[in-house]
Amino acid sequence: GHAIVASVMPHADPVHKVSIVSRGRAAGYTLKLPIVERRLFSRKHFLDELAVALGGYAAEKIIFNDLTTGAANDIKIATDVARALVTKYGMSEKIGPVALGGAEELVFLGREISTEKSYSEEVAKEVDEEVSKFMNDAEKTARDVLKKNNKALDAIAKRLIEKETIEREEFDSLIKSIGIKLKKQGSHKV
Repeated sequence: GHAIVASVMPHADPVHKVSIVSRGRAAGYTLKLPIVERRLFSRKHFLDELAVALGGYAAEKIIFNDLTTGAANDIKIATDVARALVTKYGMSEKIGPVALGGAEELVFLGREISTEKSYSEEVAKEVDEEVSKFMNDAEKTARDVLKKNNKALDAIAKRLIEKETIEREEFDSLIKSIGIKLKKQGSHKV
């Protein structure tokens, strides 16, 4: 699911490798690498990457009509990004260009100790609603992409069952043969 959504979304980083081989806590993985190094990230990039993050979750719902705990880490990471869009980057149209809250950190531990709450319960409710909206929109986008590209989803799944890992060239060839246009090198927008 992640790989197909990443291939379709115009501002997501392209797929370099897909595997169903378990690594650590992951049951499998999709490795994406940016075409160009960037220091700034656009709202469009974040929204596409949220959809990619929820690609596995959406695929489980579509294929198995059920969910597993496999998407738990993806959901956590996506939720953290959605919350940052709202509270840190000013990328929520409803909340606007405001940085909300702050964190005290112990640099040597590299862990957050506490989060300062510098806004009202009313604003906190609006933040939660916006985070949920970003997440629900991303899941709907992922689901729509996978339903539209179900042939690609089936083909990738079958190939992964046969080989366990697909490298970039083979992945690109496979999705291209199914009709998904490849992202051009150097044309990826920030």
